[in-house]
Amino acid sequence: MKLALFNDWRLGVVTGEEIADITALVPQWSPSWPYAWMLTFIANFDAMRKDIERFVPSAPRYLLEAVELKPPIPQPSKVIAAPVNYPLHQAEMGGVQGVYHGASIKTIEHYGLFLKPPSSIVGPNSMITLPFKGRRTDHEAEVAVVIGKTVKNVVESEAEQAIFGMTGLLDLSVRGQEDRPFRKGFDGFCPLGPVIVTRDEVKDWDNIEFRLTVNGTVRQQGNTGRMIYPIRRLVALASYQTTLYPGDVIATGTPEGVGEILPGDVLTLEVDGVGRLTVSVSRQYAEPPEGMGSWFDPFLVARGAPV
Repeated sequence: MKLALFNDWRLGVVTGEEIADITALVPQWSPSWPYAWMLTFIANFDAMRKDIERFVPSAPRYLLEAVELKPPIPQPSKVIAAPVNYPLHQAEMGGVQGVYHGASIKTIEHYGLFLKPPSSIVGPNSMITLPFKGRRTDHEAEVAVVIGKTVKNVVESEAEQAIFGMTGLLDLSVRGQEDRPFRKGFDGFCPLGPVIVTRDEVKDWDNIEFRLTVNGTVRQQGNTGRMIYPIRRLVALASYQTTLYPGDVIATGTPEGVGEILPGDVLTLEVDGVGRLTVSVSRQYAEPPEGMGSWFDPFLVARGAPV
C-alpha cells in the first residue's frame, strides 16, 4: 500500500494516478496538528488495514497531479541518519581528489549514527533556501526506512518486523568542520516523500534502486545492496542507541556522486516503487539576522573537516 498526506493534511492511498481519501478512518484526525495522529495511525495500521482495504474502492478520489502532497511523516520523534554507508562514497569524500582534500574518511563502522531535527523535514515541491553564501552545500540521495512499532534492542534477524515501510529522502549537507546535526539540520534539509510504501510491498530490502537528477542530469545512482551496513543492521543499531517509535525515520546513507547544489537548481530523487520527490533551490541565500554580531562570521567560512 502507498500512503500519502495531501492538501490540508488529509491521508490517502495512492493507486495509479489517483489518491483515495481515507481520512474518515483516522481517529482524532486534525488538519491543524497532523503530527500526533499520523504516528498513532502508523502504530495501529495492522489492525486497521482490512478496514482501509474495504473503504478504498468507495473513497473520494482525486488526481495526484491535482493535489498538494505533503511530507508523509510530518514530524517523527526523530530522524536517525547513517554517515558514510557506501564504500564509493567514502572514496569520493577523502584522498587527494576528495571533497575534503587529503582527509582520511572513515565509515559508519567508526562514526556510528547521528540525528537530524524533525524540523528539517519538508515535502514534495518544496523550496529549499541555502544558509551560507560561499559555503558548499551538497545533495545526498537516500532510501529512508519508517519504523512501525516501539522497539528497543531488536536483533538484526528480527529487525524487518519493526519496519513500517520506506520512502525517499534527501540529506542536504553543508560541508565544513561543524558537527553533522548543525550542517545537516537546517530547515528544509530533509526533503521526504512522496509516499510511504508499506513493508509488504518491498520485495527485497537489499535490492532497492534509486537515482537523483539535478536539472535533469543524473548525479547519483544507488542500490541498497551496496551498503556497508544493510537496512536490517541499521535498524538494529539504531534500536540499541535509542528506543524507536512508530514514525521514526532512518536515513540509510548515500552512494557516490554527491555534488554541490546551487541557487535555482531542481533536484529529483526517484526510488523504485516509491516515485519521484522533486524540490527546488531558492535563487536567494538566507541572510543572517541583524544584530547577531561577529560570532556568526566563522560559520560563513568553509573549512576542511569530516563529512
